[in-house]
Amino acid sequence: MTLIKILVVNGNEDDFIIIKNLLANIPHTNNYILYSCDSYENAINSMLKSQYDLYMVFYHLKSHKGIELLNEAIKSNVAEPIIIINETDDYYADEDALKKGASAYLSKGNLDAYSLDRTIRYALHQQKNLQRIKESEKKFRTIFEKSPDPILITDVSGNIHDINPAGEKFFGSLRVNIMKRNALSLYKNPADREVFISQIEQRGSVSNLIIPLIAANNEVKICVISSFLQISQHGDNELFHTVIHDITHFKVHSGPAQPINSA
Repeated sequence: MTLIKILVVNGNEDDFIIIKNLLANIPHTNNYILYSCDSYENAINSMLKSQYDLYMVFYHLKSHKGIELLNEAIKSNVAEPIIIINETDDYYADEDALKKGASAYLSKGNLDAYSLDRTIRYALHQQKNLQRIKESEKKFRTIFEKSPDPILITDVSGNIHDINPAGEKFFGSLRVNIMKRNALSLYKNPADREVFISQIEQRGSVSNLIIPLIAANNEVKICVISSFLQISQHGDNELFHTVIHDITHFKVHSGPAQPINSA
């Protein structure tokens, strides 16, 4: 059985007793170990040391507001979920807390055992998913930075969102300057960009496409490019992650884009 340590940051002892009594009505309440804290300083110190799995912070504390504690925690990259609890429903306080990074906002007047338990479980589940995403992003970033081949991240309009150090060297320009350009300017033959877009929109990826690119000092390099489409979590942005492999020394080519025959 996994024990979940919860710190209740309360304005008074009654707040803690309310939470304790509510969770006592949950069948698996023995999974939860509750701790009480009424000091802003002690609470932020615990958060910075990751001493608990989840924090329930009441909106009104003795010397501060719970939203101030939330602000400080988010600025300090506290990873554990934080649930804000207010005396009553307050739409603007709710919106503010969620925008600032709270996992949930609850009204003390509407609390019941099962909604509280469900909120805790959802917040913990959400936190695990976010942690997986962060770990994946960290791994990708390591590969991105250390890859010996240029990696370019663009969108359908050709806006350049990022490029790795190998790409800076290949195109002979700093990242900040390359990102001001459009991807189309990197192609020797503009029609090749249309071939690239067509393939990635139809298949979701491009595999081993041979095209000439304009590299450092306007030198044309024959390259094999492979790319995949990544859609953002909310589906509002499509990015093409493209790996460029220079094969100039192995193949002389100046015609239109060609796929490598892998048969």
